[in-house]
Amino acid sequence: MAKFNVVQKRRRALIAEKKRQLHGDPLTGKLKIKDQPLSLSGKRKRKLFKKWRRDQKDALQNGLVTMEDVQMAVAEGDTKDTPRPSPKIHLKKKALKLKQLKRKGKNKRKSDVPADVSADAMVE
Repeated sequence: MAKFNVVQKRRRALIAEKKRQLHGDPLTGKLKIKDQPLSLSGKRKRKLFKKWRRDQKDALQNGLVTMEDVQMAVAEGDTKDTPRPSPKIHLKKKALKLKQLKRKGKNKRKSDVPADVSADAMVE
């Protein structure tokens, strides 16, 4: 087993060197740090929306914002004279989650019919 660890360590080092040659900085050989993608998961989106609504509710209760302000903002938002860029929200792909959910919700019982229905059928 110890021999395999040495071989594997050497193999990882070779792979890392190849990556540095291909994708690294030409002068230093260091790999670049890539930015995180700007996608927003549905869970994160709901969480941010909840926080925003809670802040709006607190502002209304504290008197920082009045209902007239909100109505005026909505009325100003209805004007179609100003072109707005549409905000793009990227969501994660749900194919993997759908597979997990299909497996997770399996019910081991075959019949979901309550026992009362079968008793009524026997009475008739």
